Amino acid sequence: MENLRFRHGMWLVNTLLNYKKLNREELNKLWVNNVDLSGGEELTRNQLNRAISSALDVLGVSIECDVKDRYRYYISGDNSLKATELMLSSFSINQLMTEGGNLRERILLEEVPSGQFFLPTIIEAMSKDKAMELDYKKFSDSEPYTCFIEPYCVKLSQQRWYLLARKNHSSHLQLFALDRMQQLRILEDVDFQIPEYFSSKDYFAHYFGVYTTISPVIETIQIKVNLFWRSYFRTLPLHPSQHEIETHSDYSVFEYELAITPDLTNKFLEYGSSIEVLAPKSLREQMRDLTAQMALLYQ
Repeated sequence: MENLRFRHGMWLVNTLLNYKKLNREELNKLWVNNVDLSGGEELTRNQLNRAISSALDVLGVSIECDVKDRYRYYISGDNSLKATELMLSSFSINQLMTEGGNLRERILLEEVPSGQFFLPTIIEAMSKDKAMELDYKKFSDSEPYTCFIEPYCVKLSQQRWYLLARKNHSSHLQLFALDRMQQLRILEDVDFQIPEYFSSKDYFAHYFGVYTTISPVIETIQIKVNLFWRSYFRTLPLHPSQHEIETHSDYSVFEYELAITPDLTNKFLEYGSSIEVLAPKSLREQMRDLTAQMALLYQ
């Protein structure tokens, strides 16, 4: 039932993201056409109200009705729509492929590992502030282990979903990759409360990717990007802190405020000779050593 409620809320938010404003009759037409979800039945007022409630409770998106504009429904405020759109785009893959019909072979999407199977269960647990029992197997382990976790948030990075959670009442948080989960069970009789001071956005604010440290050192990082790639950096910033501080005819310099992690250095390596790390000196030297090690492989 909870998964169905979640799907209804997700459908409503996704629909309003696409159409901006719709009244109940317009929503009903789209609902009926989505046979996989509606079964061809009309959208009742109770179903619509439950979907609105689910959008707020589960996805954190507030939907309101504009009585002055033909009673049309819309997503109110900012509601972190960038994050919402990203999450919904992943959740909508199966729906898109189903609705694509004979276009299925012509709609090519980047594959996300099967770990997304656990997403509805995790989101259900988070929406109800319930703890979970997890069977987890690291790549380096021969056997899975079982632990108690309190789910804080989920994050998509490099085509993998991750869960940030407190493990076995630890004093610090830990990341779990969903594609390494074996089993996941909601503990309906075990509640937990996220501290009021915690913000998932702030937690990852100074990182690229998901790799974090207990005591991060934030550095001012500068990279030189060649003429070809700078347009890509402009249209899809590497990180929200990105600023273009120098512009020349054949290159630009971008600046970031970030902690230096393997996720970041690996990302820089992806661009090969198209970018050059200028600062800080420690990161420049680290990149020099990494590229030297790579060069040795091809001698």
